[in-house]
Amino acid sequence: MSNPAVVGSVETVVSGGYCIGCGACSVKDSCWTIRENEFGLYQAELIASSSMGSADNVCPFSAGRNENDLGHLLYGGSSKFDSRVGYYKEIYAGHVLESGYRENGSSGGLVTWVLIRLLAEGDIDGVIHVGETGRKGELFEYRVSETPQDVIKNAKSRYYPVHMDDVLKRVKLSNKRFAFVGVPCFVKALRLLAENDEEIASRVKYCISIFCGHFKTKAFSEMIAWQQGVAPAELDSINFRVKNPKRPANQYSVQVTRAGNSEHKLSPVMTRDLYGMDWGLGYFKPKACDWCDDIAGETADLACGDAWLPEFTGESGGTNIVVVRHARISDLIRGGIESGFLALSEQPVDKVYESQAGNYRHRQEGLSLRIAQADAKGIWHPEKRVGPTSYTVSSKRRKIYDTRVRLAQKSHLAFLKAKEKKSFIYFYAAMLPLEIKYLYLNGRLGKGMVKSVYTLVRKFFRKSR
Repeated sequence: MSNPAVVGSVETVVSGGYCIGCGACSVKDSCWTIRENEFGLYQAELIASSSMGSADNVCPFSAGRNENDLGHLLYGGSSKFDSRVGYYKEIYAGHVLESGYRENGSSGGLVTWVLIRLLAEGDIDGVIHVGETGRKGELFEYRVSETPQDVIKNAKSRYYPVHMDDVLKRVKLSNKRFAFVGVPCFVKALRLLAENDEEIASRVKYCISIFCGHFKTKAFSEMIAWQQGVAPAELDSINFRVKNPKRPANQYSVQVTRAGNSEHKLSPVMTRDLYGMDWGLGYFKPKACDWCDDIAGETADLACGDAWLPEFTGESGGTNIVVVRHARISDLIRGGIESGFLALSEQPVDKVYESQAGNYRHRQEGLSLRIAQADAKGIWHPEKRVGPTSYTVSSKRRKIYDTRVRLAQKSHLAFLKAKEKKSFIYFYAAMLPLEIKYLYLNGRLGKGMVKSVYTLVRKFFRKSR
């Protein structure tokens, strides 16, 4: 059977369930818009009888351009290359020493520091990134920050669905220069837009990516709040990364606010005390994320993630793992190190992989398996750099990867049903059989189930007080 992974269209991406809802198609082609689906994920929707076809070249899952192609054009002339991270000039680990940056960031504060330096030195006029809306039901959105204060206000990771079409349409009407911040697939879409839209190319001067484990639907934040006695419809705000100065960086908390009581935020709750926070379970993960093999933002001028490495996680303030690709940003960072503003040490490329090892396995080795399965059934899928025979996957690993896909699929339906029944315990019970299987396959059944039961008991104890 021939490989179904041929260049597709936005229609094939949407019908196949591969749309991430970035909004690039809507920016390029007015026949497309972005709407929220029943599971709390934005999706492209055709609003005309037929599209003009121009959006196909800007969709990160339909365009016949992969990250290697784009990276070579952007950085290939004077950079090193590694298949795990793409092109790069330097790789660092560390944090910002200047007061306020590390404290107000999710990790080491480097993204915010670079953005403010670009603003201060006149390289850009504003930053396109995700910030709070203050609106219930749509907690975050892409917006523009033009002052250091606003850049800091809109710092931190947001595990929440957004789209960028509205803000980019406004940016196109501006004469200003911007830096764009997003997850890898959004940055890739922005790069493709820039190739096909002169106004976007002239407005967006720098792209910065956040390392990505996977996207989340709105149900993720609702699940977190519901366990704290805040029903999904009552959730007013959420801070996904609250640091504890007395604990390691990976033992952070989440804080939510109930609608109608914005003056009183609930006390932060550690993620280890909440159900469903194991990233490997993949709860509320869109299908598109299982068909993405870019973890380190390979088309971005700068990519930053958490340095989840033993030598760094003990620091409560957080540590960035950093991939630098753009010469200007490289100069800024070197200057920051020499001036004592940044505490960064150069790292081998292996450290990037080590910091995201499970993520790499699922989205390279696991993706190879998913491609082989789709090809065997003649199902269209996005063209990827990984092939169906790129890896030899053991029987046990096959079961783990398949179970993760099933967990993600079932979580969407089970949580929707739980909201209809107004019962969080329904969601827990619906997910339990697959969760047990996943924990068993990973050799964590005993410890995992103790933690799961413990977090559930804590939920009901808090509710009864």
